[in-house]
Amino acid sequence: MSVAELDEEQRGNAALIVQVGLQLGLPARAYVIAIATALQESKLRNLPSGHLDSLGLFQQRTSQGWGSPAQILDPNYATRQFYDRLTNVPGWQRLPLAKAAQSVQRSAFPNAYAPWEALAQRTVDVLTGSCVGIIPGEQAAAVIAYAHAQLGKPYLWGAEGPDSFDCSGLTMRAFQAAGVTIPRVAADQWRHGPPIPSGHEQPGDLVFFRMEQNGPGHVGLVIAPGQMIHAPNRREVIQLSSYRRSDLVGFTRPGAPYDPVPDSGQSPLRLRQPGL
Repeated sequence: MSVAELDEEQRGNAALIVQVGLQLGLPARAYVIAIATALQESKLRNLPSGHLDSLGLFQQRTSQGWGSPAQILDPNYATRQFYDRLTNVPGWQRLPLAKAAQSVQRSAFPNAYAPWEALAQRTVDVLTGSCVGIIPGEQAAAVIAYAHAQLGKPYLWGAEGPDSFDCSGLTMRAFQAAGVTIPRVAADQWRHGPPIPSGHEQPGDLVFFRMEQNGPGHVGLVIAPGQMIHAPNRREVIQLSSYRRSDLVGFTRPGAPYDPVPDSGQSPLRLRQPGL
């Protein structure tokens, strides 16, 4: 299985695992162990049942002191519990993944976690590794992780989460999750960050569309070359899409200093306009 084969529920749960790890100040190795464990235990799904009294992402058991059924079925709670027990294992960062996971889970199949390590590592790389340079440190990964966690939620004009979003509400909240404050509407977000010439955009940059009287009318979040997460309109849910469209206006990089951008043969203040 590849990262691209994970569905929206699985990607969202992986992003949540990364986001909780970031909030706790844990290193990326913790996210890899947690995602590999969840892949083995539940295929990264918040399962309502399992073997005996096992529940949720990590198939935690009420009888083993993990919490009540309602708590275990809260992915945020379950992930925090997993990290709490993992980080109490002596030398956990130096252990092989299967041994670290088994120290937490105490599974009847202790070697079953190892085959998931490569996919877990690639998943963490997608959520964190490509974001270096947009804003300092681990903040960058939090922007991407937050947006991934919203995939599949409905569009609602004026909404800022947590259950629905419009386009700029989604991008504003994603940067808030990283500790970066940006304006509320797309036109103001366009004027907020340093502009980036087309071709130099990076994951975590904002991408804008449809220039209107006061500025662009739509915004998304770049997550990979040619790909973005955005809240399109009331007929569609938050989704992955291509940003290579005829109404593309340009890119900005919130949270970054106004440093010179690479020479692209055009002024950074004269980004690509529709039809040019």
